[in-house]
Amino acid sequence: MAKESLLDRLRNKTTDVLDEEGKLRKELLELKIKHSSGQLKETHKIREIRRSIAQLKTLNKEQELQEKNDG
Repeated sequence: MAKESLLDRLRNKTTDVLDEEGKLRKELLELKIKHSSGQLKETHKIREIRRSIAQLKTLNKEQELQEKNDG
């Protein structure tokens, strides 16, 4: 079975997108600090977190447009 993406999970739940984005941004900052000091072995995680943040922004924009069209 395919792994459920972050975007699919957030569409199905009523979580706060901005709160989730804040957590991801904090994690991204920590990964960048580790990377700059040479301690980060899994450098692919930086790209994954950046992609997740972009997906959250997309979801947020979709919700805004849907509310604008409904209201």
